[in-house]
Amino acid sequence: MAQTSDTVDYRVATFDDETDVLAVLEEVAPEIPVLLDTQDKKDGIITVIVQCRRSGKSWVAVSDDGKVVGFALAQQYFHEGPIALPYIGVSTHARRRGIFATFMEKLKANGVPLTASVLHSNRSAMADRLAKIGFTIVGSDEKETKLQWDPPPR
Repeated sequence: MAQTSDTVDYRVATFDDETDVLAVLEEVAPEIPVLLDTQDKKDGIITVIVQCRRSGKSWVAVSDDGKVVGFALAQQYFHEGPIALPYIGVSTHARRRGIFATFMEKLKANGVPLTASVLHSNRSAMADRLAKIGFTIVGSDEKETKLQWDPPPR
């Protein structure tokens, strides 16, 4: 069967993906929101991308032309510990294809808790999306809502 422009493949993020992940993050930054208006801020985000990619837990969605169209940055600080999800983004032209849901399935398959902090100023309804797939609110303050997904008991 021939691939169409709607075909998306998923894989663990590699070194070669870092620039493309940054490009998608820059596109969706106003929704998250994250400021990338200075080189220092951009350097800080690049550090996060590199650290998450090195963890081996981050995923990218790649279109049939080889372009990264989405990412789920994830980092596990301790073996068997929770996986933190600092940033998730899907390019505007690649939305409504189940990319976010697929990322979450792949991350849940690790069998450990997933944690996320969503700014109240987030315009992508991320806290609601996470709640719909089983995350619960574990804390909130004036800045953000903290959520966690726990795997079913073994």
